[in-house]
Amino acid sequence: MSTLSPRGDELAQGPLFRSLLTTMATDTYSATANPTGFINMGAAENYIMFPEMASFTASHPLQMTVDDFSYNDGPWGTRRLRSAMAQHINRRFHPVHPVSERDLLLANGVTAVCDMLGFSLAEPGDGILMGQPLYQAFVPDFGTKAKVKPVLVPFGDDVDQFSPAAVACYEQALKRAREEDGTNVCALLLCHPHNPLGQCYPRETIIEIMRLCAKYKIHLLSDEIYAMSVFEVPDPHAVPFESVLAFDSSEYIDPDYLHVMYGMSKDFAAGGLRIGCLYTRNEALWKAFSVMNQFNWPGIADQLVACEILEDDAWLDEFFQTSRQRLGERNALTRELLGSKNIEYHTDANAGFFVWADFRPYLSMTGKEGWEAEEELMKRFIDAKVLVTNGKMLNAEEPGFWRIIFSHEERVVREGFRRIFEVLGV
Repeated sequence: MSTLSPRGDELAQGPLFRSLLTTMATDTYSATANPTGFINMGAAENYIMFPEMASFTASHPLQMTVDDFSYNDGPWGTRRLRSAMAQHINRRFHPVHPVSERDLLLANGVTAVCDMLGFSLAEPGDGILMGQPLYQAFVPDFGTKAKVKPVLVPFGDDVDQFSPAAVACYEQALKRAREEDGTNVCALLLCHPHNPLGQCYPRETIIEIMRLCAKYKIHLLSDEIYAMSVFEVPDPHAVPFESVLAFDSSEYIDPDYLHVMYGMSKDFAAGGLRIGCLYTRNEALWKAFSVMNQFNWPGIADQLVACEILEDDAWLDEFFQTSRQRLGERNALTRELLGSKNIEYHTDANAGFFVWADFRPYLSMTGKEGWEAEEELMKRFIDAKVLVTNGKMLNAEEPGFWRIIFSHEERVVREGFRRIFEVLGV
């Protein structure tokens, strides 16, 4: 007999990757010290910028005052941190209306922001529109505690999900959810730049999505956590990043229905700081977050480190420039390696740390079909000590697609792909 509540039991039955992650942490690849160790090309982190971030924090030792050991400004983030984040957004996101510290709330990661948005904007069983494929943590982020259901939006082979034509797919999914089981759709989630496709949405598509949200009075949540991780690619038609804050959207959507999520995990190579941010001008939502965030606010030490980083504009400009350059180089190497094996991939990507590779031709080698074949291929990659993320985890529309992280040192990327190709037999 279980000692947990029913909801505790439900969580206890969920997936647990502790064993695999512990193994990777204690058996990490090193070309010199551990050449047979695990290569993690599954977790989206800005590995190639870790040394710069570590060097900065080493040269800016943490200085804490007596007040820093108190609750300070409260659970919505210190005024200093909110001001520093507002300065960063105003300088680099080019908002049409300047962002103030009063528009921002800080939490211990964007995961916490998603959880609180789900709790504040929805009732249990309500739905949120999510285009396929999508970052694997969005479903549990909104669903684990807030119990918001994903309403997945397929686009098929005929619709470019980054074009205005994709809006019809969102509307069809919304209507279908209402008609089939009475799901009340309360929000649409936009991952911009996109994870795992690594592409930015053009303004015309964003405007049409805003109009759709206004038509049905649902909230638009724009996750812009990769905003500074956009790099140059050979495709002259690649869409540059433009924040939803960078143009006057008031004629398309009520400002109370527009919210932006951001954080320091990706662009800043600082996932361990646990700094997530919500921009909103919805006063009621701000108040609701202020109450809930007592369970999710980041520690003062983390906030002080974040302030030191955000307030050094000259260093940050150089940091982002270096990051974009390195990401562009690793992306070019990844394209070259996949191209050498005639493996297709999503060519329009110019953002993030990943490539969306098409391994469908290799599923048959497993002796299985469909999602079972993909799962078998996943096991073979793990046996080869290289972790990549399969499409099923990312809610792909069909089996055979994989997200591969390239934001590593060159020799790590090359060795990782050598193992992948060995498994594929190419």
